[in-house]
Amino acid sequence: MAPRRTARVLAVPAATPLIRRAAFRRAVEVIPGRVRITTTASQRRRTTTTASRRRAIQSAANQPPAEDPPVTNRRGINSRGTNRRRTNRLPVQDTAPIVTLLQNPDRQRGTSSQAEFGTKLGLRRLRIELARMTSNPTDGCTVELVDDCIYDWKAVILGPLGTPYEGGHFKLRLHFPQLYPARPPFLMFLTEVYHCNIRNGAICVDILYSAWSPALTVEKILLSIRSLLSDPNPESPMNGAAAELYKTDREEYNYMARQWTRRFAQPE
Repeated sequence: MAPRRTARVLAVPAATPLIRRAAFRRAVEVIPGRVRITTTASQRRRTTTTASRRRAIQSAANQPPAEDPPVTNRRGINSRGTNRRRTNRLPVQDTAPIVTLLQNPDRQRGTSSQAEFGTKLGLRRLRIELARMTSNPTDGCTVELVDDCIYDWKAVILGPLGTPYEGGHFKLRLHFPQLYPARPPFLMFLTEVYHCNIRNGAICVDILYSAWSPALTVEKILLSIRSLLSDPNPESPMNGAAAELYKTDREEYNYMARQWTRRFAQPE
């Protein structure tokens, strides 16, 4: 009897991930249309879902935590839910000022420092100008402090010779802002003056307004006003009636100016 032959069965190893991946690729090549469409759609859904979650997270980060809606218990009483999710994040309206101060902690300090620097500069400038004008008085102009306050001055301008204001002593008041010389001083006549560009003490002169420059000094201001007494400007009047009289009847205008000077501008 012939010996029985036993068939040898070889175990086939399980497919590795690389083999499965290669098989999948071959399947894709065989039916590319359906598989590719399905794969692309799934990727698109995953991308859309990820973008939606990202936008939701960003929106939640920019909004304060909302309160839970009221819950009705068995007795019909509305109460707030207690299952509120705890969070350490502060509302945006509370964190924004903090972030602003941290980003620029010297903002308020810088503003006060600039004002303090401007005040010191103005004080130094006023002391220099006062010392100069008191030690070497300008022709026809004198100044002095009011109640020893460096920001309040009193000035006297003598009427120019050969004008209707000759012989008059015209008193003025000057008040300097803390930002002087970056800002012009406030100036007004204390003496009544009949003039085209002066009314109720107010003066219409461009160097005190639009033409002001930090290079101008008190001495230049007073000299400009004294020059204005000699040469009125009826085209930019403060006293409309006086300006009209100056244009139409110069003799009558000069008469009125002399009368006011004799009545209101005599030295004490």
